[in-house]
Amino acid sequence: MHMIEPDVAPDLSVRTASATPAAEPARSVRLHLDLDDPEIVAAVVEHPDGPARVQFVTTCLKIGVLSLRAARGLVDGEAIRREGDTLVRQLTERLTGYRTLLESNLASTLTHYFDPRSGLFSLRVENLVKDDGELASLIRAQVATVQHDLQGTLEKFIGENSAFLALLSPGESNQLLTAMRSTVDDVLQTERAAILGQFSLDDPTSALSRLVRDLTTTHGSLTDALATKMETMVGEFSLDRPDSALSRLVGRVEAAQKNITREFSLDNAESALSRLRHEIQTQLATLGEAQAAFQQQVVGLLSSMAARKEAESRSTTHGAVFEEEVGRELRAVAAPAGDVVEDCGTTPGQIPKCKVGDFVVTLSPDSAAPGARIAVEAKESGAYDLRKTLDEADVARRNRDAGVGLFVHSTQTAPTGLEPLARYGADIIVVWDPGDPSTDVVFRAGYLAAKALSLRAARRSQSEAASFQKIDQAIEVIRKQLEGFGEIKTSSETVGNAAKKILDRARIMSEEIEKQVAVLAEQVAAVKADDDGG
Repeated sequence: MHMIEPDVAPDLSVRTASATPAAEPARSVRLHLDLDDPEIVAAVVEHPDGPARVQFVTTCLKIGVLSLRAARGLVDGEAIRREGDTLVRQLTERLTGYRTLLESNLASTLTHYFDPRSGLFSLRVENLVKDDGELASLIRAQVATVQHDLQGTLEKFIGENSAFLALLSPGESNQLLTAMRSTVDDVLQTERAAILGQFSLDDPTSALSRLVRDLTTTHGSLTDALATKMETMVGEFSLDRPDSALSRLVGRVEAAQKNITREFSLDNAESALSRLRHEIQTQLATLGEAQAAFQQQVVGLLSSMAARKEAESRSTTHGAVFEEEVGRELRAVAAPAGDVVEDCGTTPGQIPKCKVGDFVVTLSPDSAAPGARIAVEAKESGAYDLRKTLDEADVARRNRDAGVGLFVHSTQTAPTGLEPLARYGADIIVVWDPGDPSTDVVFRAGYLAAKALSLRAARRSQSEAASFQKIDQAIEVIRKQLEGFGEIKTSSETVGNAAKKILDRARIMSEEIEKQVAVLAEQVAAVKADDDGG
């Protein structure tokens, strides 16, 4: 059993084998890893330390890296195609909305200014050229101003108060004055008629008529020009004309959409998506070949291990091999508490010429029962049933002068129906497989249970009854949880469909077993503390 120190953090530092430029990838790296996952540790330690273990870890890392790369490629391709479709759809919607908005704004603006009935330009021209319009009012005002100024001038020079009239007789009999007045009145009437005639619309040759004709002609030309420009502008945003700006824009968008669709179509062998699929298929084929080779290698190793185990089981030394494995595991469990393990399977004990009892564990002086002895018998033989097992456990205790017995059966030869962990009086029966690390907790629980029974044998006060009742209950719970290993073995044969079930069952079992083992350790420590206090 390989122990992992829980307070040692994994060292994940990476050191390159040789200095490489920053722009070039490292050709090799050296990793120093402290692994604490039980399953990973169990898989790694199956290989001997050296090149074989390095090759196994390298193969595992390569399989994980290739799987992650393949998964990342599939996700990126799907995301690119989905985002491309979204981009084309959003571009089409925005172009359609922009065209509608532009046509609406342009029509509204042109109607506001150039509508023949309500346009600002038409109303402005009409207000300017009508009879009582701004232009006629301005001309009349200017004529009235000139006439007033002319009358003032004449009044100044030839009026009643003028110096000229002062020289003449002011009476009505003055013919000069009368003639001048008549002449001036005629001139004024003529000039007035001429000026008013230029601003009359009845005369087609008047200045005002010519101005109106010029404005009408100019307005008509401007209207025609605006209509022509409007028609040209509307034509640029019409899809009926293939050479319009909108038709060219839609054509470019459709061409871009076709290019994008072609690049993400599997029907086109030259598309980016087809090339990506080909690359992924190539990588998957390579990964499949690597997995097949790895599977063949694993099958070969398992076959060799099975052949070796079968050869050992047929040989006469398979019992000794199991006994050595039990001794190694027993020392690993007993050493942290200071308990002493004695290998005595080849020496007689208290019973003359009897060598039953392969190991004797003597509890440390610091324990609650210093010097208490536990007789351990390891057996890999199919000739034992429960009755014979209990008889031999009793002989082992008496032969090795021990108060408690621990009988360890191999899973290969254990009697049918025997529980993985059970207590029968002063004896603890354990079913253990040295090749299956998951059964190590069963061995540890059996050892702690035997140790707890030794404490009960050393002290039998009423105050300890509740503690040993908890110990018995913990052993029973552990026994029930160990029944789940049979379910795990059945589910592992269909691991592809039952992986989650196996993991959940293993997690529940591990948590419950660890909890009950902690109860055992706590009760043993409590008994020890009571003994030290007494």
